[in-house]
Amino acid sequence: MCNNHSYESFASLSDEELVLIAQQGSDSAFDYLCDKYRVVVRNKSLSYYIAGADRDDIIQEGMIGLFKAVRDFSASRGVSFKTFADVCVTRQILTAVKNASRH
Repeated sequence: MCNNHSYESFASLSDEELVLIAQQGSDSAFDYLCDKYRVVVRNKSLSYYIAGADRDDIIQEGMIGLFKAVRDFSASRGVSFKTFADVCVTRQILTAVKNASRH
């Protein structure tokens, strides 16, 4: 594992660098990204409603989208991590909303 970084050292790195470190197995880098993007996920979740679910359920779906963004991001695609994460979070929430409306 690449857990030799501290939160303080992460502040000077780009999101793309943090994702690479997280993809290499650093739980600390992943946790840092989750903390950094938690407000973004929460704010995005405010736009959606799932019948029978509470706000935390929608936020959790968004965090799953963020996890997938970290797992699947590739800088070679020519898009920033922030943009990619936004798309992944939105898609995960929309999938949850669609699945809930089918039942």
